This record gives sequence, C-alpha cells and structure tokens, in this order.
Amino acid sequence: MKTNKLILFAAIICIAASSACKKEELQIDKDKDLIKEYLEQHNIEAKTRDHIYYVENVVGTGEQCEMGDTVAIKYTISTIKNPDTILDQKTNIAEQIILPRALTTNTSVLAGLQVGLPTMKEGGKTTFYIPATYAYGADTLKNNETYANLIFDVELCEIIHRDKRH
Repeated sequence: MKTNKLILFAAIICIAASSACKKEELQIDKDKDLIKEYLEQHNIEAKTRDHIYYVENVVGTGEQCEMGDTVAIKYTISTIKNPDTILDQKTNIAEQIILPRALTTNTSVLAGLQVGLPTMKEGGKTTFYIPATYAYGADTLKNNETYANLIFDVELCEIIHRDKRH
C-alpha cells in the first residue's frame, strides 16, 4: 500500500515538473517570436546566441570579454513594447559587474547579459534584444510591464580579466 502511494506521489511530481518546464519553454518561444517580429518590423538584422539577439553597432578593438571577468559597462534599457521609454541607464559613469564563471541565475547579472557580453570586445557597443525569460521574467518593471523583452544598449568600457584580479 505504501509503495502504491509512493509511486502515485512520484508520478504527480513528475507531471508537475513536466508541465512547469513546458510552460517555461512556451514562454521563451513566445519571447523569441515577439523579438523576431520587432526586428523584422524595424528592418534590424541581428545575430543570435542562445536565445539572445544582438547587433554590434561598434566592434571593439580591445580584448574579448570572457565569463568570470569583471567588466565596466555603460547602458540604457528599454523594452520592445516601449522602445522610446528608458527604464534604466548608466551613461555617465560605467558600472562594474562581475560575470560568473558559468551561466547561472544565482547572481544579480541578467542571464541575457551573461550570454551577450562575451560576444563583445573592449570598446564595443552592442544592442542586445533579451527575452523576458533571460531578463526579469514575470517581475513587474517600472513601466508596469511583465514578461518584458528588453532592448539593452551596452558599451563595454573596460575588462578586468579574472586572472588579473587580486
């Protein structure tokens, strides 16, 4: 009797986990479709890397960014729904962030930036189109959007490679 209850409980857990994964997959697909539609409407040709779309506006001439590096970036953030409304920006003084050594959600650095920044070289300027699932997800932003797909304009000002940190 205990074995049957255990098997039933395990089956319920598997079904719940499976439907949660399907919901997340559906959201990333929806996010990507909205970004693709935005890019097509605005005649923007973007490269892609792990669900992130990006346009290199200025290719940097410095070293390549790597996971584990500390980087100083200037940025502006808007959404594809309201591209003319700036939600956040650091354009005067660069903000330093530490990229984790591997893609993780256990950091304050958006997953979309963890994927995108290593495509850049120091001195580069890139526009990233980040799906909500790689950004703030269901969290409500300043403009009351949830599941907001971001437009993240980044200037990579400086790289401090992990092997050069003290």
